[in-house]
Amino acid sequence: MRKMIFGSIVIAMMMGVGAEASMNYECWAYKNGSPWKMVHVSANNKSQAIDLAWDKFKNLGISPQKVNCK
Repeated sequence: MRKMIFGSIVIAMMMGVGAEASMNYECWAYKNGSPWKMVHVSANNKSQAIDLAWDKFKNLGISPQKVNCK
């Protein structure tokens, strides 16, 4: 019985890990309409990737006019 409960807990934990899946994005900072600098971020969607890229560029002292992620 204990093994069954423990096994159920392990399976539930493994399923939770899959729910946090994220993708890797390549994000470019644009200046004067041209790609300028690039960073990689991991995010759940493109919108979140753009937000993370803006923060990352800011922390690096880079001030882009636009950020785009693929």
